[in-house]
Amino acid sequence: MNFFQEQEHARRHTLWLVGIFFLAVFSLIIITILFVTGLYVYMNDIPVATFLASPLAYLEPKFLYGVSVAVILLVGGGSLYKYSTLASGGKAVAIALGGRQLNRNSATREEQKLLNVVEEMSIASGISTPTVFILDERSINAFAAGLSFDDAVIGVTEGTVEKLNREELQGVIAHEFSHIFNGDMRLNLQLTATLHGILLIGLVGRFILRSMTRRSHYHRSSSNKKGNGGGLYILALGAGLFAIGYIGTFFGSIIKAGVSRKREYLADATAVQYTRYPQGISGALKKIAYYSSKLESPAAETYSHLYFAEGISSFFGGLTATHPPLKERIKKIEPRWNGRLPDYSRAERSKKREEQKSEYQEKREKQKEQFTEDAIAAAMMQVGQIKEEEVEQVREEITSLDSKVKERLNDPLGAQAVVLSLLYDPAYKEMLFSVLQEENPYLLLEFASFQREDHKDLKKQSSLIVSLSLNALKSLSVEQYKRFKKIAEAFVTADKKVTLFEWSLQYIIQRPLEMHLGLRAVPKKSSNHLGAIKFEVEVIYSMLAQAQYDDEREAQEAFDVTKRKLQAGALEYVPREQIDHEKFVGAVLAIERAKPAIAERIFEGVLYSVKHDGKVSAEEDTFIHAVAQLMQVPLPREFKLQENG
Repeated sequence: MNFFQEQEHARRHTLWLVGIFFLAVFSLIIITILFVTGLYVYMNDIPVATFLASPLAYLEPKFLYGVSVAVILLVGGGSLYKYSTLASGGKAVAIALGGRQLNRNSATREEQKLLNVVEEMSIASGISTPTVFILDERSINAFAAGLSFDDAVIGVTEGTVEKLNREELQGVIAHEFSHIFNGDMRLNLQLTATLHGILLIGLVGRFILRSMTRRSHYHRSSSNKKGNGGGLYILALGAGLFAIGYIGTFFGSIIKAGVSRKREYLADATAVQYTRYPQGISGALKKIAYYSSKLESPAAETYSHLYFAEGISSFFGGLTATHPPLKERIKKIEPRWNGRLPDYSRAERSKKREEQKSEYQEKREKQKEQFTEDAIAAAMMQVGQIKEEEVEQVREEITSLDSKVKERLNDPLGAQAVVLSLLYDPAYKEMLFSVLQEENPYLLLEFASFQREDHKDLKKQSSLIVSLSLNALKSLSVEQYKRFKKIAEAFVTADKKVTLFEWSLQYIIQRPLEMHLGLRAVPKKSSNHLGAIKFEVEVIYSMLAQAQYDDEREAQEAFDVTKRKLQAGALEYVPREQIDHEKFVGAVLAIERAKPAIAERIFEGVLYSVKHDGKVSAEEDTFIHAVAQLMQVPLPREFKLQENG
């Protein structure tokens, strides 16, 4: 799978969806005009033959415009309203389905296993750890939702956590990560908003029917035929709009199902590729066939195309089913499957609480990866993919992390203290302790306690530490986060300058937290060619070259190498005296809006830039992570296995 191609493919699906939406709206306008016209002809006792002989005599322009505008406003307004409710990302979906946010301190042993699997895959792929929600459902199902990596949410039912073993759970989570990487999350939310707009016509019709039914008892004794007739016509209008809206929704559901089924096969195949253990995801599908995947939540139908397996019962069967049949999915993964399901009820009573893989018992020998031109090209093809040995490596790194550090990362206060220690300069101790005392005295005590302990090489493990801290930090309230952000900025600016490492560390933490708390909007992708953000790209590449070489001539030579590798001859080197922090931040905001096709070139240039001197420092490694998060690129594990120079 090529990550950038899949992102571009998802974007084309979005454009196709927009086209279908306008076609659906146009069809609804025509149908509504025909219905209202027919009702008008009937009300005024106009013979059908007379009307058909000269329909334009009755279809006045004002009437046509009025109906068209009404339908457009209704459908468009409904879609925009639904999209606005989903603007906060996947969290809105999880809450609508009755989910509760999972945090490590209150998690059960089985839920801890789920958090471990999500964290391992997140760190292995290089994206910020999605927020995990548990749904109070006994069935087996899961979903991924969000508008970007930073506001992504993975929701899992209690039945999934209880009934699946670690390999099966890992297969399900890998399937959901595939949806994240393939750009399906955003497409799915756009589908939800689009169908809501079409459904709104039906909801208006239902509202009219209910209103007229409730008021009917007031007119039962009336002998005014005109009044009774008017009421009947309004009832007919409500019934017609109700039918039109739900017919539109029916065909919209068919479109939704068609898009969803195609992406589910890809996600299954990619999950097998990630885990290299087909029995994991096929075992989960078999247990769904044995138990159930149906959800009881009232909002289950709205988000039916997001789930791992069919979440609702469909009256029209396979026509509107959002997922392929379970047996077909299992057969594609296990071609020799005989169609029989094990007796899981007996196995469930005796299953072990903790299960570990046996395929990767031996530790993988760590090798220094040399980023040659061919190696970078090969590595770029790995963006958006997870290898099981990399997940195993992450598991080992987490296990080897200082237990005192790990314990603090599970607590919001402790996590803040550990993160601040990565930015701490003892030369400014008195000033920084004063800021802590003023903003958060409790954090001061925690930070001082952590500083008294002996912790080595924290900076080398900064990426891992930040990734593990996010789950606890997402438990902060908006006000608590704002105080933490103010303190972190004081730590960064204590020496009156901001290094690449300091900016990178801040960005990796702030973006997902602010997305989660609703303090940052998802940027619109608008730049589709390098020329549109030429100066900003020049600033980034020049700064990377200058970070490696103090000599201006050597820095420019490194810049020229990157330019040649990208075949971007128009790029020009920006001398260091012409670059300040304001220009750097402006460059960052610009490349954040790059579309997938151009993002691939920019990111490849970043890799060439940092590897020019033959080594990747801890600062450069952290910067690569920040740029990857900035551009919504899931960073392959290969980039994180560099030996620090």
